[in-house]
Amino acid sequence: MAKRGRKPLPTQLKIVRGTLRKDRIRHDEPELPRGMPEMPERLAADAVAVEKWNELSKILFDLGVLTIADGEALATLCELHAAEQACLKELREVGPTIHTDLGGVKPNPAGSLYRSIAALKNSLLSEFGLTPSSRTKVGAAQDSKPKDDLEEFFSAHG
Repeated sequence: MAKRGRKPLPTQLKIVRGTLRKDRIRHDEPELPRGMPEMPERLAADAVAVEKWNELSKILFDLGVLTIADGEALATLCELHAAEQACLKELREVGPTIHTDLGGVKPNPAGSLYRSIAALKNSLLSEFGLTPSSRTKVGAAQDSKPKDDLEEFFSAHG
């Protein structure tokens, strides 16, 4: 089955970007409440993945982009991070090449595995707005309250 082109943007993202057209609104698009999803049990088996979950879930929650339905995607991202770290550890300990049983030398399989995992991880990081270029495309809830008295004065009086 062929891909159908660009992934459709959520309506909320179109509103934030200012590109929403009334003739392209999807009225059946689900809206999920923002919130902290529960960490899937399978993640508990890997301490590196759990540590990454705790780090990223707080960041994403504070940014206002995490919903209660994002647990599986975030867990997958954390598992990819843990696998990436295991590949890096292997490459650092063994090196970029390994010796075969017949005395030959071949590339360490951890190298190509690392590249594949890193590409998948980068894709998921972009989905959550966790790369510099993707961050410019994701809108987050902004505080409407001025930061201090001086800023409040100037915002009220021009």
